Amino acid sequence: MFVKLCQAFALLQDVIQSVLKKCAAYQAAFSQVGRNWSLSVFNILQDFTCRLYATRSQTKEVNELRYQLFRAKNGDVESGQLPPCEDCLHMHALRANYQTAIWRRCLENTPSIPNPSDGHGWTDRDGHLEISWMTGPPAPDVVLEFMSCKCITVCKLPGCRCLANGLECMAMCKLQYCDNMTELEEQECEDENTTDDDND
Repeated sequence: MFVKLCQAFALLQDVIQSVLKKCAAYQAAFSQVGRNWSLSVFNILQDFTCRLYATRSQTKEVNELRYQLFRAKNGDVESGQLPPCEDCLHMHALRANYQTAIWRRCLENTPSIPNPSDGHGWTDRDGHLEISWMTGPPAPDVVLEFMSCKCITVCKLPGCRCLANGLECMAMCKLQYCDNMTELEEQECEDENTTDDDND
């Protein structure tokens, strides 16, 4: 397993270097990361991310590329095979920019460093710093309604599609009762089963 992981990582490094070498705009964008506390090159970083997931695609927006890849596989795709959504990528880029900005100022005696929870990809919860993974829902409500897992005995990571995407299981999931389901969903499953029994 470890050997396969190392091989996959080495392949990813080769892809990243290949994409970077071919485009001066990407190189210039990465050289700007951390120069300011605000992130001004996000659109170019988003385009770069699209190239990593689909080198031949002309799409420059990760949400559009996610949709295209999802359609190309008829919806039978794991979330890890898709690029991050724009919201997640933006939050990650903010954190990377913030950390790089600190490193760029490492030789200053007393650098002026803003609070990481002031729009830099983190939140302050009761005095503890937490990562802000996203600011909105993981997908449009209409898509979330059709998201379901195919777990048979128990819902757990990494096999459960709902858990992997930070969602609760629902009535459309194969396993009708699990610890990842809200009480409301469990009640709906029970009601559906009761109705089916009454119709028989």
